[in-house]
Amino acid sequence: MDKDTGIILEGGAMRSIFTAGVMDFFLDKNIDIPNILAVSAGAYAGMNYASGQKGRIIDSVVEPMAHQKMLGPGVFMKTGEFFNMDALFDRIPRVDCPFDFEAFKASGKRFITSAINCMTGDLCYFEKFDNLDDFLHIIRVANSLPLLANMGYIDGVPMMDGGMADAIPIRRAIQEGWKKIIVVFTREASYRKSEHGDIYNSRMVKWMYRKFPGLLKAIDKRPATYNSSIELLNDMEKRGEAFVIRPTKVKLTNNESNSETLKEYYRSGYEDAAARYDELMEYLNK
Repeated sequence: MDKDTGIILEGGAMRSIFTAGVMDFFLDKNIDIPNILAVSAGAYAGMNYASGQKGRIIDSVVEPMAHQKMLGPGVFMKTGEFFNMDALFDRIPRVDCPFDFEAFKASGKRFITSAINCMTGDLCYFEKFDNLDDFLHIIRVANSLPLLANMGYIDGVPMMDGGMADAIPIRRAIQEGWKKIIVVFTREASYRKSEHGDIYNSRMVKWMYRKFPGLLKAIDKRPATYNSSIELLNDMEKRGEAFVIRPTKVKLTNNESNSETLKEYYRSGYEDAAARYDELMEYLNK
């Protein structure tokens, strides 16, 4: 595969199970994408693609949902975080369903994820991971959403989910010089963020994070940033400069916890990718 080919993976908490289905189809078809730019929960799908662990998302996230609390108010009351972050980014990848960090490194793929500097608002990209501890820590911070997770620190800098600053980093991909760009969305084609914002634009958030001006600035710009990225990508797709895979069969939700529904998310991702296989190969080979 051309070294200037890359894939962008949108986040979206449990919506990323769809992305995992797409990436497992890529593994089955030996579609070898050398650059992975994974935002937020997209990293949880992308890391398994890089390590070649097909089906790991089912074993590590979906199946455990059937017999243990992985998210919800009960988890929040117990841990102060909506998702069981200790399980997702510590116990599971180390013990219950080990992530193959050695295979991840040996793959030669360039894996990039992001986190926002909560003081300055700068978006920081991470692609060098010294060891498994370093990798899991960065991935956890990159998945730490305001309100739903504790703020993380990288080299002493307060950081949170990079999707708060740029959920669809198409401009970053262009800056990288990628000539072929695949984007996996976890939202339907018609979705746009309201210019009036969402819960993150509430007074409560402004009060809670009043000491972190960079984060609040990114939150204010979030709808405009997201929507402009969508418009840019739509234009690129029409011109044949980008290839986009979106959910077509099911509407995904962020906080789904039913294991059977999540398996449907996974299957729909696999099937949507399979349905576009010939088009994808034509795009990659032109």
